[in-house]
Amino acid sequence: MAKQTTGEYLSEQNLEPIIAKAVQAAVAERAPNGPQRVAQVLVQEGQDVPGPLSPSVETCKPVAFHKQKTNKFPLASSIVSHGSMGGACVLDGCPVKEDHDDAALFIIDPQIDFHEGGSLAVAGATADSTRIAELITKNPFEIDHIFVSLDAHHRVHIAHGAFWVDQAGKPPAPFTQITHAEVVAGKWKSREPELQRWALEYTSSLEAGGRFTHIIWPYHCLLGTVGHAVSPALMPALEEWSEKRGRAVTWVLKGQNNRTEMYSALKAEVPVKDDPATGLNMQLVETLASHSQVVICGEAKSHCVNFTTRDLLSAWPTGRAVSDIVVLEDCTSPVGGCEAEADKFFDDIRAAGVTMVKAADWKPKKTK
Repeated sequence: MAKQTTGEYLSEQNLEPIIAKAVQAAVAERAPNGPQRVAQVLVQEGQDVPGPLSPSVETCKPVAFHKQKTNKFPLASSIVSHGSMGGACVLDGCPVKEDHDDAALFIIDPQIDFHEGGSLAVAGATADSTRIAELITKNPFEIDHIFVSLDAHHRVHIAHGAFWVDQAGKPPAPFTQITHAEVVAGKWKSREPELQRWALEYTSSLEAGGRFTHIIWPYHCLLGTVGHAVSPALMPALEEWSEKRGRAVTWVLKGQNNRTEMYSALKAEVPVKDDPATGLNMQLVETLASHSQVVICGEAKSHCVNFTTRDLLSAWPTGRAVSDIVVLEDCTSPVGGCEAEADKFFDDIRAAGVTMVKAADWKPKKTK
């Protein structure tokens, strides 16, 4: 069959005349991927993109301050022409056909900065990672895929002090809580004036969600730093499993969009309108659910493990046994001072039917 042209595709889908300008741009550039290029142009022009042409996260535009904006979302840039991965992405090594009959191990944020000695250390994290490594070494052929989420931040992320200033122009100290009322009153504001409206919307939406008041964390998991790397208590086991199974570890990067916190590896706390990667990652949920079990562990029990598990549970396939979600109760620890949130998390998921087990007692579920 001859390759369908951009014009034929648009005609077949009976799309609106407004995309004519986008089509002209794609044709003028001789874009080999016409529909995707049309979608990119539509986003740049501030138009809604029809479903069949919806852009991937590659079309999400990074923010460029002090520039003229043309996108309907006021912070989007028409100046920066390269694509952005958005707030999150999945790096899986582009696998060939692989079986999904056994378990998926989902390790949340096992990074140096969350281990003892790191900038946001969680007491017990090294022991947690040691037990996770032992589980992997003991069960390499019962674990079909390993997913590892990584907090991936820039220094000016909204959860870091560099994003904010007080009335005197000074940044907040780590562990400062910033309420929506304080942003309204002017006690705290975005360092960049263009982001002040977003700061108001973000803090309001975050509090409405009922999970947390916005908090400033110590600088952590900054891209390019040692603290972003996986703990040496775990990394050798990941590499050994990869070689033994002949398949890549799947890395799930999260938190790259400076405008929103991303505790969960599946969605941002407040999704950003121009970044689809901050919404619920249903494709990742479906991939996880294609395994016999999803075994969750990592850091921290009070935050990222907590909300990743809750989001997976909320999107779990209807009719599928919730007990196929397994949390390793001795392979995760809470942020200091947040033990009550961690305990409530365990109480809630136990009541929901999630399987709770120690690493040494985990029994793989066989589907064959």
